[in-house]
Amino acid sequence: MTNTRSLGDQVWTDLSSPSKEEVDSLVLAQNIDPIIAKDLLSPTPKQYVKEFDNTIYAVLHIPSFKHSHADGLEQEIDFIITKKDLVTARYDSIDALHLFAKQMEVKEILNKNDYSHLFFGIMKEVYGFLFNEIDYIKDWIKEIEKKIFEGREKEMVFSISSASRNILSFKRIMDPHQGVLFSLGCIGKNIFGEEFEKESKLLLEEWQRLNVETKNVSDMLDELRETNNSMLSTKQNEIMKQLAILGSILLPLTIIGQLFGLSVRSFPLMNHPYAFWIILSLMAVVMLISVIYAKIKKWM
Repeated sequence: MTNTRSLGDQVWTDLSSPSKEEVDSLVLAQNIDPIIAKDLLSPTPKQYVKEFDNTIYAVLHIPSFKHSHADGLEQEIDFIITKKDLVTARYDSIDALHLFAKQMEVKEILNKNDYSHLFFGIMKEVYGFLFNEIDYIKDWIKEIEKKIFEGREKEMVFSISSASRNILSFKRIMDPHQGVLFSLGCIGKNIFGEEFEKESKLLLEEWQRLNVETKNVSDMLDELRETNNSMLSTKQNEIMKQLAILGSILLPLTIIGQLFGLSVRSFPLMNHPYAFWIILSLMAVVMLISVIYAKIKKWM
């Protein structure tokens, strides 16, 4: 599906899961390089930026956990950037692009265009949504922390692992943005002028802020994992301690039972009418002494 919107003298063409016919039509209408056209037909595994005459082609992936409509945690936007026009191709519904389209409609009605290039407007919106994704993970971490101190450490092992997986995926996907944005600024300066390079540097600063937030969240998860592991270890040690104490209390009783169970003719109390109750009382006394001793030693 193809949507075209304009703002001032800039035109944005958005392709959603483009077909070959749509791409061919775009090639004829905007004189796009066939190499770029071929790349638009399917997702690209690698993030990169290239220059084609007076056109910049950039492939960027963005992490998406809360807003993704696909099965994976990664979405892709392909950009074809010329001096006045912008073409985007995507293979999933991306909320940031929907919101940017709404903003363009409002700005068009107000006859207000404060974007030096539509590319930077879209990327600022995308990065805004990525900050929301980080906030989503932070809220998740707070919930995990709450449950850890409610005594649900074992359950939280899997939740911490899942959150760590998400933040590692986030970092893996976002790391290539630094190189792409830097190259984009250098190439854009040669084609479109210094203003494009300046905007690229501002976008790179947004990436750096996002990278700092990602590192902070990753550190929080590491601390939370250590806390959870310590609490699990403490609880397991306490269980082992209780079992050892229980074993030390039961051992004398077992010995007494075994002794009085021996088949020896001259054994004391063998013919005593209250032998059972005497032995039971003896075992109770021994158990009571063992419990008192454990209490004195603060084992219990």
